[in-house]
Order: sequence, then C-alpha cells, then structure tokens
Amino acid sequence: MFVLLIGLVSCQPAAPKACVVIRAVSVEAGFKVGNTDSPDVTIQRGDCIEFVNADPSSSHTVQTKPFSNPPEEIPATNLPYEPNRFKKVFNIAGEYEYICSLSTNNVAHARTMYGKITVR
Repeated sequence: MFVLLIGLVSCQPAAPKACVVIRAVSVEAGFKVGNTDSPDVTIQRGDCIEFVNADPSSSHTVQTKPFSNPPEEIPATNLPYEPNRFKKVFNIAGEYEYICSLSTNNVAHARTMYGKITVR
C-alpha cells in the first residue's frame, strides 16, 4: 500500500508557473518587466507573459512591432487601466519585439513604449 501511495503522489501535476508581468507604466516611462526598469525579458518556451496597464492616466495597447518578423504575432490588444490584463503563452523560440501603438496618429506611444521578449 505504501508503494501505491508514493506512485499516486508522484503523478500529481506541477503547480502552474506564474506569468512574467510586463507593465505599461506611462508614455514617458514605457514598459517595465516586473519591478525592474527594463522593457526586455528572456523566458523559456511555454512560459507566459501578462501585460498590464499600470498607467491610470491613459489607455495603452500591446502588439508585435510591425515588420519585425516574429515567430508568431502578439495580437493588438487594448489595455485600458487595471484590472484589464492580457496573457500570452509563448511556445515558439525566437525574438518578439513589442510596442504600444494606441493609434496610427499617435506615434509617441510607439517611440517610447517598446521592448523585446526573447524565448529560448
């Protein structure tokens, strides 16, 4: 009976890994990974990124930088102020450049709000 219990315990799935959070701080400050000042992050295949708008004064979006040829697209997603969030699991290795491009008439967001996700 003891062997059977050990076998059952070892079959339990691992707890899901928490997503890496990327915050849209402001047009001036850009995106920040977790509590760092960097907009860039390296993750493993199968890891999750959670984009969050932490700017109470503005809505933001997140999307793949146009013409950056990522392995797969980050769909353009509106990020109104919290608690709205967008999660994406990255299953394909490569580099993903992302930007905030609230509108084609407001390029200031894309000039200052950008970063890179490297998936290994």
